[in-house]
Amino acid sequence: MKQKLLLSVVLFWGVMMCGQAQETGRIEIRGMITDASTGEPLPFANIGVLGEPLGVASDINGEFTLQLPTHTADMRLRVSVVGYAHVEMSVREAAGSAWLQVALKPVIFTLQSAHAYAKSLVYEKMLKDVVRNIPKNYPSLPYNYEGYFEYTVYSGDSVEFSKEATVNIYDSRGYHRSDVHTAFKELNYRFSQVRRNREVTSVFDGLNYFDDLLTADVVRHTRNVLDIGQSNEYVLSSKGKILYEGDSVQVIAYEVKKPALSTSGSTSVTGFSGEIYIHLKDMAVLKNTMFITAGDFTALGRNLIRVGDTPREQVRMTVTSNYKKVSGFYFLSGSTIQYSYRENGKEVKGRMQYITTRINRNTPQPYTGRMYYEDIATNRNFWNTYSTYFQE
Repeated sequence: MKQKLLLSVVLFWGVMMCGQAQETGRIEIRGMITDASTGEPLPFANIGVLGEPLGVASDINGEFTLQLPTHTADMRLRVSVVGYAHVEMSVREAAGSAWLQVALKPVIFTLQSAHAYAKSLVYEKMLKDVVRNIPKNYPSLPYNYEGYFEYTVYSGDSVEFSKEATVNIYDSRGYHRSDVHTAFKELNYRFSQVRRNREVTSVFDGLNYFDDLLTADVVRHTRNVLDIGQSNEYVLSSKGKILYEGDSVQVIAYEVKKPALSTSGSTSVTGFSGEIYIHLKDMAVLKNTMFITAGDFTALGRNLIRVGDTPREQVRMTVTSNYKKVSGFYFLSGSTIQYSYRENGKEVKGRMQYITTRINRNTPQPYTGRMYYEDIATNRNFWNTYSTYFQE
C-alpha cells in the first residue's frame, strides 16, 4: 500500500519549503480540519494569517502543513471553509500543538419564509447573474493550470488500486459556457509524473478518468444547474445565507424533476440534486455539490456508456467543485468525486480528487489532445521530494 502523501497547497508569495523552514527557524504548524458535527475531514479549508498573504489549504484528508516567518507569532490565525463558522487563534497557540486539530461548525442562517414560486424565481435570477458575470469573474483568455490528482478504488475496507499524478492542463479559450463538444475540444491535458500502488497490468490500470473531475467544474461546463436553458427542469429553494470571509453567500438547493444525461452529465441517472454557494458581492460560485443516484455505473467515467459491462446496483455519487479568488479572479481550486455501488453482492467505493497548484495566465503553453491512458514509469526521486505549492 502506498505511503500517504500529505499535501500542502501553499500561496507562493509567503511560504518556503519545509527544509528551508527548519534552516531559517520558521514556525511550522501541522494539523487537520474536520466537521464538528460528523468528524469527517474538510478538504479545501483555508488556514491563513489575518492581514498577511500567508496561508495553505487543507488536502482531501483535511490535513495541512503551514510554515510562517517568526514575526507572525503574535498574529491571528484563521481557519475557514465555505459553509462553516470560522475559528481564530494566535499563531503561537497553534504552533504549540504538535498536531493541531480544528473542528468547524456548520452554520446556516435560514431566510424568512416566502411563496415557494416567488423564491424560485429569485434564485433563478441569481443563477442567471452568475452566468452573466462569468467573463468578469473567471479567466476569459487562454491559460495553463497544473495540479495534483489522486484516484483510489476500495473493495470493502481494502485499497484495491490507487494512483497519484501531476497534471498539466491547457484551456485554449478560458471560461465561457458552450455545448459539451466545444467545451471538451478547448480543454486539453497531459500527465507528467505518476505513482501507483501496483504496476500497469491492464488497460484499466492505465486509464485515468480525469475527465470526470474536469466536468465537475460547473462554471466551465454545461449539463448542470447553471444551464439556464434548462432552468425549468430544476426546483430551486434556499438553504439560507452564510457569512464567508466577511461576505454574504447564498446557498441554493436544487433538484431535477426528471433527471437525464442532459441535466446531470451522468448516464443511467435516477436522481440528481445539489447545493450551490453563490458569493453575492461578485455573483460568483464558491462551491457546488451534486448528489447523484444511478441505475448503473461505468468504469469508463460517469459521462460515458460502456456496453456489455457487469451490472452495478445502488450507485451513489457525490461530486464537489471548489473555487477560490486570487489576484482579482476566481479559478477552480479543486474537485472531488466519491462514489459507491454494489457488484456481485460486494460494495465497491472510489474516490477521485484534483487540487490546483499552479496557474499561468501570462505565457500559457498550448497542449493538444487528452491523455486518457498512461503507462508512465514512476520517478521515485520526484515523489520523495514532492510538495505542491500554489503559484500564479
